[in-house]
Amino acid sequence: MDTDPRAPSLDPTSEATILASRSLLGFVVRSLAPVLEELTLVQFRVLVVIDAAAPVRMADLAERVGVHPSTLSRTVDRLESGGWARRAPVEGNRREVHVEPTDKGSGLVADVTRRRRADIAAALEGLDRDDREAVRRGMELFAAAAGEADPGELLELGL
Repeated sequence: MDTDPRAPSLDPTSEATILASRSLLGFVVRSLAPVLEELTLVQFRVLVVIDAAAPVRMADLAERVGVHPSTLSRTVDRLESGGWARRAPVEGNRREVHVEPTDKGSGLVADVTRRRRADIAAALEGLDRDDREAVRRGMELFAAAAGEADPGELLELGL
């Protein structure tokens, strides 16, 4: 619960949701901790999008992560110099460039995802079947009510 006396009072459902969001954020932070020794949050977020959409045109990538193409180009430069991603020219179109992850980049994204899934599964393991089903249903309902986060907001947090 929020102990800040200036914070508005919330109903018990909102309070529980805030508490759960802190727990979920903890999973994210723990899964990303090893990554932050090598990449910034923004670089990791861009790598996640590249990994999911590869090969992806630079213009499409900029749109997906919600940044200006010149800003994205500098981020991709850093990913490329670290061996996380590579640019590939498109045959027959000298102006178009695709970006794709290297094996090293895809492996990093997979490791973070694997850690996060394992931690969440371990937390849920202590619940009985009915409680796990209640959590699943509650998360589905909350996700439907909240909608998708703006890509620019996620980029700022490296998610």
